[in-house]
Amino acid sequence: MRKPNQNTHRLGLHFLLAVTLMTMGLFAGLVQAQENALPTDRNQAQIQQQIRENINNDPGLDRPQRERMMSNLEGCVQHGMNMEQVQALFPIGGEHGTGHAEQMLAMQDRVLGLADMDLPVGPMMGKIMEGRMKHVPSDRMERVLEQTGDNIRFSRRMMVDAIEGGVQGPGTHEGMHAANSELAHCMWDGLREQDMERLREQAMHRARDGGCSMDEFVAASQAATRFSHGGMNHDQAVSMAGEAMHNGYSADDMRTMGYMMMSGTEMGDHHTEMMDHMEGWISEGMSMDEMTQHMMEGGWMGPADMMGAGGHNGMDNMGWGGPGHDDGMHGGGGHGGMGGGDGGGDHR
Repeated sequence: MRKPNQNTHRLGLHFLLAVTLMTMGLFAGLVQAQENALPTDRNQAQIQQQIRENINNDPGLDRPQRERMMSNLEGCVQHGMNMEQVQALFPIGGEHGTGHAEQMLAMQDRVLGLADMDLPVGPMMGKIMEGRMKHVPSDRMERVLEQTGDNIRFSRRMMVDAIEGGVQGPGTHEGMHAANSELAHCMWDGLREQDMERLREQAMHRARDGGCSMDEFVAASQAATRFSHGGMNHDQAVSMAGEAMHNGYSADDMRTMGYMMMSGTEMGDHHTEMMDHMEGWISEGMSMDEMTQHMMEGGWMGPADMMGAGGHNGMDNMGWGGPGHDDGMHGGGGHGGMGGGDGGGDHR
């Protein structure tokens, strides 16, 4: 009988020791992850319980209102809304003070109505939270939420129509919601229903000619609002964005075009000249490298305009809605905004 090789024996021991240490490390990591998760779970449970107690103890609620509030709370939890959103919808007592029951219920019903249709609630929740922070009057808030809901539903219909017409969808549930939210923001910033329909048709034409993605449809919509906000006539802005999509520009290209237009808003008469040139360049199908070179040679852009913090393209640093995006409560395109009045013109 052969004796076991000592080196083999030592290797076996080292292997077992390594496996044991890895297992212990993995177990410790799982325990730590569970411990880290517990406070969050407890906090969420505590917040939900506090809201339930506030509902039960609020003297301003009658029994039917209390039951509807409880049902709406459960609906929010079931739809996976985060606690910040939930607290914004149920500010009974606490630091927000006692709200008006029917107004709160109507607000909750609007949000849950979107969630029940598997539509994104983010744009509407953003308006609600900002409205509460700014103490916006309830009648104005109601108009804003109604318009926001209409924008979300209409833009989703445009997306569905575009996909049925050959446009490639986002591919994920999260991507669908993100695109839906962005298109709704474009409508809030000034795009009208007929504008969205024109851009949808262009996206479908592009899909038939060689392919079009939902991101390209969204980018064209964003470009249209930025062209308009950059000083171009609204209808001309939508047409130019549609032509850019038709001519095969990528989503990044179209977003950069919007940035270019915004970069020259303080140039006065020179900005008008730049707009005329850009319209011609897009019509010719000029490459973005050439377009950028012409912009710099014409003095309409400099190196700083193309590079943001960290050396990235300036577009990377524009935030959620890009330049000129109004994260406030002022609606564009004739929408009733929280900032007062019944419309803000062509924004972005």
